[in-house]
Amino acid sequence: MSDEDSRALRPEDQEAELSEVLPTEPVAGHELAAVLEALLFASGDPLDLTELADLTGHAPDVIESVLERQRREAATDTGRGIELRRTGSRYCLATKPGASSWVARLFEPRHRPRLTPAAYETLAIVAYNQPVTRAQIEFVRGVNSDSIVSRLEERGYIEVVGQLETPGRPSLFATTERFLLETGLSGPEELPPMEMLMYDTLQSFEHEFERRENGGPDPEGEES
Repeated sequence: MSDEDSRALRPEDQEAELSEVLPTEPVAGHELAAVLEALLFASGDPLDLTELADLTGHAPDVIESVLERQRREAATDTGRGIELRRTGSRYCLATKPGASSWVARLFEPRHRPRLTPAAYETLAIVAYNQPVTRAQIEFVRGVNSDSIVSRLEERGYIEVVGQLETPGRPSLFATTERFLLETGLSGPEELPPMEMLMYDTLQSFEHEFERRENGGPDPEGEES
């Protein structure tokens, strides 16, 4: 059918024609792993188990079983630069941390300023106490944290998830899906146990997140 013929069709006719092209049967079992990988690659963003179930015609628990097997295989295969990451019930493809410095070359000369120790400290406070208000963050840190909180929001590591039911209705902050993806966690519950008042363990968290964010050893430079 020519472009002119296609444009002449009514919307409902175009939908009918498209439905004839799209598959109507569930993905064959032996093809499911490959199709899931293709869907995650094409999406770029994390996809939920229910979305993948709707797309493939298989039950969410079947999808989960296949993806978990792929996740384990990719994690142990040193010959691959791609891994499968999970956050809650959502999956996505991502580059392995060990390859991040090489991937960064692709985007040169674009550089993001690194976070300061104070920013890592604030991020840790949010991660371990979420949802948390600015006032609560400042109580733990002992200093004004407005600019740091705004910077972490801009970087996509924290977000407003509600308001506290008190006078003034202060915003409540929590970590984002991006934070989970960059730390390799499925959810906040996987954060290692930590006593927030112990500086050495808090510093360890800061160093580990910095290492994951920058794909290597702790950098010498910091964001001003």
